[in-house]
Amino acid sequence: MRAARQQNFILKSLLAGFMVVTPVAAHAAAALADENVDGVVTRYTPDFFSQYNPVTALDMVRQVPGFAISDGQQARGFGGTAGNVLINGERPSLKSTSLREILQRIALARVARIELIRGAVPGIDMRGQTRVVNVVLSTRKDGGQSTFAARANMWRDRVFFNGELTRSLRIGGADVTVNLQRNAQGRRPEGVRNLFDANGDLLTRRDEQDQRWFREWQPSFNGEKKFANGDALRLNGKYWNWQWNRNEVARISRVSGGALSPDGFDFNTSDNDGYGFEIGGDYERQFSKERSAKLIFVRTRRKRNSLDTGESFTASSFDDAIKIDSVSLSNETILRLLYDWTISPRHTVQFGTEGALNSLNSGLDLFEDNGTGFVQTILPVSNTKVREKRGEVFGSWVFTPSAKWTFESGLRYEYSQISQSGDASAKRTFKFPKPSFSVSWAISEKDQLRASAQRKVAQLDFGDFVSNINISDSQTNLGNPALEPDRTWALEASWERRFGEKGTINITLQRDFISAVQGRVPINNAFDGPGNLGNARRWLFRIETRVPLDRIGLKNATLDSNWFVRDSSVTDPVTGLRRELGGESRRAWSLDFRQDLNALKMAWGWNYNSGPSRRQFRLFEERLDNARSGNLGAFMETTRYGGVTTRLSVDNIFNQKEDRTRIFFAGSRALGIVDSIEYRRRTVGRRYRLSIKGTF
Repeated sequence: MRAARQQNFILKSLLAGFMVVTPVAAHAAAALADENVDGVVTRYTPDFFSQYNPVTALDMVRQVPGFAISDGQQARGFGGTAGNVLINGERPSLKSTSLREILQRIALARVARIELIRGAVPGIDMRGQTRVVNVVLSTRKDGGQSTFAARANMWRDRVFFNGELTRSLRIGGADVTVNLQRNAQGRRPEGVRNLFDANGDLLTRRDEQDQRWFREWQPSFNGEKKFANGDALRLNGKYWNWQWNRNEVARISRVSGGALSPDGFDFNTSDNDGYGFEIGGDYERQFSKERSAKLIFVRTRRKRNSLDTGESFTASSFDDAIKIDSVSLSNETILRLLYDWTISPRHTVQFGTEGALNSLNSGLDLFEDNGTGFVQTILPVSNTKVREKRGEVFGSWVFTPSAKWTFESGLRYEYSQISQSGDASAKRTFKFPKPSFSVSWAISEKDQLRASAQRKVAQLDFGDFVSNINISDSQTNLGNPALEPDRTWALEASWERRFGEKGTINITLQRDFISAVQGRVPINNAFDGPGNLGNARRWLFRIETRVPLDRIGLKNATLDSNWFVRDSSVTDPVTGLRRELGGESRRAWSLDFRQDLNALKMAWGWNYNSGPSRRQFRLFEERLDNARSGNLGAFMETTRYGGVTTRLSVDNIFNQKEDRTRIFFAGSRALGIVDSIEYRRRTVGRRYRLSIKGTF
């Protein structure tokens, strides 16, 4: 019965879309080259990227001037999570696969051209974005091609092997790609954690070593079949299984008589494993050159098992232990129907509807041992089920009055129900209108202004509805069934200047007005957990540049930079005072240098990231995470041997120091009475990587 009701919900959502739309139109990606949109679209042929020795589409997109790949924001719905890369004018019918993974599976020989689109263009689904890349593929006519990549990573004397193999071929008139990927990595953070009293006197010292290990296998496929009448069928799928392990050892010393003396040990372990699969696809019906409809389907399932243990010993005996056994199972099903209608070269409209079903089943069992054996402890909201049903209708209009101006306006309306059962019982209904508007003005071939305004509704993490425990930091995070998605009016304006063949500068100003902003709130004055803080404000100023360095004697060299500063304000639910939003860096910057020595078939370069600095606020604690030194990496690359691209790199040359300060309060943070201060400094070591990639 429940399955039947869920199917009826999706069918009703789709039927609503049929009732509010008229027949619509085909995506006009192929026709893009014939339109006079040169002020908005910049086209790059494969020859432009030849100096970078690309093997896949990912290698090419990474070198598009003034562009950085983004997988999209955690917004609600399939349409709201769109990234900024299209394939043949279409968005991939997958959610859990990153754009980098998709591009990595497209061989160089399949790329006809790459288009940088800066502003709304008829036939291109921008979804509120002002800058996207469209990878235009050619139809495969040969027997196929394979690409491979193999990587060896060494991190503090441990070596991990990664790689993937991709085969592209044509079967029965369809372009098919199959891929097998293995991911493995391991980190060894180590450092010191000191605890001081309110006067700054040292109480205890913890010398910590942390070993982490991760392994994942991931097969995947995608295929596209185009029919003689212009219709197209696309299918995608992947499966993954993974294991993650962490072993942490802490040697504890306590101040006694003015000196440190051994006091005991802590041993913490985490063993996690799980699997997941996602299958998706779409069918596009071409009614005419101007009208088409598309039906999109996505189904995702994830399961995770976890066992966490912690044991404490004094200098002479066992002290206590904790064990947490948890399991979670999540499902997501999405159906999306959309129609496009190119009314004229100046007017394009799109209408559609979307239905989604999401669920999370989560269970957690907590056991504690004080020396007499493990005894189960009941943690609130630790065994629960969350369900969400969501429907949405939407429409948009792109108006291009001239080659210099483009306008896009849209409206989405969402209706959703969230229910929770088990340890907590709740049911709520939400209705969200989500209008949007964007405009771009190509002042000249070199300069462009863009502006946008849209209302965004954040995606809820169902894990925030469920309680969990962090053994290493002795923190309990209580689930909150009353959590709501925050809503944001996001305003953005940017100016872009292009100079020469590769030079760009992009200046962006963002202003956000947020209601019911998500953060951490007190629960029963005993715990804290995810919740809604109230209204908040945020602004961000960003400068992105790519500067060719030929004029200073560095031929075929470029320097990319990215710098931003951000500030925000919200009323603290504990103190009642205004403060910044938690978990956001106030400023950061990066530099990326590359020089191609074509005569030697080599390239070299370096990159530097300043590192984040974030504050977090809890009921009894305030925390600051800060990277004291930046992350510097360097690489050398060559294509001289065997026709493959060989790259040797080293990351974290300075062995970046990761500092964390936790201020513990005696009672609520509102009282301002400091009880103790914990300071931790860790390093993870340098990472060396040897990678080889090519085609056959």
